[in-house]
Amino acid sequence: MRRTLLLSLISMLVSGSALAATSQTDFLAHYGLAGKNTQQIVEAIDQNPQARPLPFSASITSTELKLSDGQQAYAFPLADKFYLSVAPYENQTHPCFNHSLSGCQGEMPNTAFDIKVTDNKGHVVLQKHVKSYHNGFIGLWLPRDMNGTLDISYQGKTASTPISTTTESQTCLTTVKL
Repeated sequence: MRRTLLLSLISMLVSGSALAATSQTDFLAHYGLAGKNTQQIVEAIDQNPQARPLPFSASITSTELKLSDGQQAYAFPLADKFYLSVAPYENQTHPCFNHSLSGCQGEMPNTAFDIKVTDNKGHVVLQKHVKSYHNGFIGLWLPRDMNGTLDISYQGKTASTPISTTTESQTCLTTVKL
């Protein structure tokens, strides 16, 4: 029994899996993300009040969260949810496809909006009053494989845009002009 355990430990060390687990744990702890699940990590980074860019790279695709410090890189699957980050604007925006949680900066930080997401069958998926984060974005967790419409209003101004949450969909929506 001891020999089997010892051989397993040696095998893990040689393959790097024990070291990788420690490195990922250390990485998350270093940036204040230890003990969080993927959804909580995404929210913590996107809502981080520090000026962009952050001291590490964090981006989100339609299927995973990617973190890197330039030396190490980690990926965390999103499972059955889709994260859409929206930056409404009045005057200035930037092109983007996959949201950089650590780098993207929208025009309207800490601003209150009313949002509504409706699927193509007319069902309201999400409706609430929200405040954009310090980076000017609003983060929305939506069902995967949905097509629908996002409506946003702010001080009498409105915008409506089609959205999609498939594996080919963008996660950074910067074209919502109020």
